[in-house]
Amino acid sequence: MRARWLLLTWLLLAWVPSASAQQWFSVRTDHLISYSDGSDRGARDAALRGEQLIRVFEEIFHRNEITFAAPLRILVTHPASGPVLVRTPIANFVTVDPAQPDSWTQAAKSIGALILEDNYPRAQPWFDSGIVSYLAGVRFNGDQMELGKAPQGMVLPQADEWIPLAKLLENSGQAPLPAAQRAAFEAESWALVRWLIQEGRLAQAGAYLNAVQWRGAAPEQALIQAFSVSSSDLDHEVRESMRSLTTKTMPTPRVEIALINSRKVSAEDAHVLLANVSLFANTSGATNAAAAAEADRTLHELVVFMRQHQENAAVHRSLAWAYMLRGDMENAVEHIRRALALDDSDPSMHYLYARWVNQGEENGIRVESAETRMGSELKAALQRDPNYAAARELLGLAQLGNENPKPALENLQRASALRPRSSRYYLNLARAYEAAGKLDAARNLMLYASTGNDPVVSTEATELMSKLSREQKQREQWKAMGLQAGPGATHSKYDNLDEAIAEEDREDARSKAADTPADTRKVEFLKGRIVGVQCGAAPEAMLTVNSEGRIWKVHVADRNAAVLIGVQSFDCGWHGETVTINYKPSGRLQGDMVSLEID
Repeated sequence: MRARWLLLTWLLLAWVPSASAQQWFSVRTDHLISYSDGSDRGARDAALRGEQLIRVFEEIFHRNEITFAAPLRILVTHPASGPVLVRTPIANFVTVDPAQPDSWTQAAKSIGALILEDNYPRAQPWFDSGIVSYLAGVRFNGDQMELGKAPQGMVLPQADEWIPLAKLLENSGQAPLPAAQRAAFEAESWALVRWLIQEGRLAQAGAYLNAVQWRGAAPEQALIQAFSVSSSDLDHEVRESMRSLTTKTMPTPRVEIALINSRKVSAEDAHVLLANVSLFANTSGATNAAAAAEADRTLHELVVFMRQHQENAAVHRSLAWAYMLRGDMENAVEHIRRALALDDSDPSMHYLYARWVNQGEENGIRVESAETRMGSELKAALQRDPNYAAARELLGLAQLGNENPKPALENLQRASALRPRSSRYYLNLARAYEAAGKLDAARNLMLYASTGNDPVVSTEATELMSKLSREQKQREQWKAMGLQAGPGATHSKYDNLDEAIAEEDREDARSKAADTPADTRKVEFLKGRIVGVQCGAAPEAMLTVNSEGRIWKVHVADRNAAVLIGVQSFDCGWHGETVTINYKPSGRLQGDMVSLEID
């Protein structure tokens, strides 16, 4: 594995110096961006092929919208070596080498796996494997496509090698199969999915998976309920269907060819593109000292490039992600600021800025007044990409922490729909249902999260279920003892005056927030010295800052909730301190403060 990553890194870094000599092209479509070195046709063909695969999935599952949690990028290059799929926080990169006969087959499998991951609930291994292989076997020929062919390189098992479908359905995927059994597993999974599609039984397969995944039913029992057949009868049906491997010809899904126009990629952007793949491939694979050292070398190379191209927003975005993942908050925010100042159109930088405010955390809230401090940036990210699952998830958690359950529930529901296989997202949604008093729904989601593949989430979900059961049992005991008000009892806010006052304050804040449109102004920053601070009875304040001889007025909406770095609290007596201020412009030499750092 280590040699594989080192080879990938060497090849990618070897391409980078030649990027200026070899022209790269890109094509953007509804769902992806393709890149090709030396040929705009390669980029167009890859974009068309990728879009067609996505449209086939839409037709098979009757979907109107396909989304990706991380952007999809296809790299068509010579030679392509190393993993076909490289996952990074910036994008998922699928590489294709046109010179290799089976390269597109492997790429199609990777694209199919990404589509399933972000658009279909957690399923059994046979289903995922079968759908991926079915998509990889689709043949496109102009305006016609052929469905039902085995993907290139697949060897169908002989009679004595056939795995009984009862065993196929019981495979959980937790234990890796030997190579020979894995090939048979993939082929039989393809055969079963092919039969389901040709017989129009996918809806019944969904019912089967729902029973197994959500209700915990045994595969044999779920099979009888969904298909009214036993596993042995289904085994016979599928094996009989393989005696005559007929295919089906249909019109190719329509993709607007006129919209697939290539553009040239600058040498600088091509450099950053390839460095990203190397940098994050090494980061994700840095499980030993050699891989970690290789990641450090790649990061250093990108930093050197950045110093020579300070005005390239893409390199600042890459470094912002790299430092954030390493927990280097100081360097991360510096590049977030630079990226936003150069181009604020990328939603990930607004998300990262909010995450920086949250001390780098993505799955929980670490700061007070999180919705106030992070909300504007997260809403700016969602305005640019409404399907940005991570931003919607963090906004929902911030709202939940601010005891604002209704919008929190809406955002966490949407985030879970965008990441239907994330146990973490379902667990956070369960917390929102619990806060809203919908305990049965919360318990079901906790149970589902506990059966996922993330052991940390499974443990948390199990503990939360136990806590919920104890609390519900305690409530029932109180009710039996007459310590809980009956359903007809009326309540006054004077029953708990402190809580009533706090709730009225929260309602007032929510009302004001609902009436305030999202602030989409670009975040900028300035360095200078504080000349004076003007504070009044209200929590507002006005900073006067001298920056390179120019006097700035920076408004602070609430000095008690201001984001401060290098100092514990806001001081109305500041004078002469050197500061870095993130702000949103409100006029000439005027702005509204986002954060302040005492240097």
